[in-house]
Amino acid sequence: MNSRLNHANVRVTVFTATYNRAHTLGRVYASLQQQSFRDFEWLIVDDGSTDGTCDLVRQWQAANPAFPLRYVPQDNAGKHIAHNHALEHAYGEYFAILDSDDWYAPDALRILVESWDSIPEAQRASFANVEGLCADHAGRLIGTPFPEDVFDSDAFSIRWQRKSMGDTRGMYRTRVLREFPFPNNFHRGLVTESL
Repeated sequence: MNSRLNHANVRVTVFTATYNRAHTLGRVYASLQQQSFRDFEWLIVDDGSTDGTCDLVRQWQAANPAFPLRYVPQDNAGKHIAHNHALEHAYGEYFAILDSDDWYAPDALRILVESWDSIPEAQRASFANVEGLCADHAGRLIGTPFPEDVFDSDAFSIRWQRKSMGDTRGMYRTRVLREFPFPNNFHRGLVTESL
């Protein structure tokens, strides 16, 4: 466990599920090192990797990164099981999912937290998450732009009524995700996040 971890002060848990992705995790790590927002932990749940992922993460932990870095191994059971496992270990008020082959722009977490903070406090309990479209290396949006820069909606309306498609990333309230875990009876199967 990282010595910088102060459970009471972690606002965001960035969760990465990984399975034999030691060759791509470095990009995730580098992007987290560059974040302008620092009140987060990185929680890696290893879904039974055999490629040296554990050794790589231990090296990063020994380097004492600027954020708490925790590693939780599990037997190979699938990303959805890793997701449920991460929720048992997450210290953050918010839970952000960052895949093992993705990265954040340097201001990504700051923008997501500011988006949460812009919601009037009395209304925050009625929201499950905030999210935005992803971009590629050149900064081009991946998918159809949303109808407005900022608006309230639900996942079904965004996808079907508004016909907005594309990769999105965001942050959920951890407490909400804990109320609605993935089913645990589909080991090693693909259970989509949209469930």
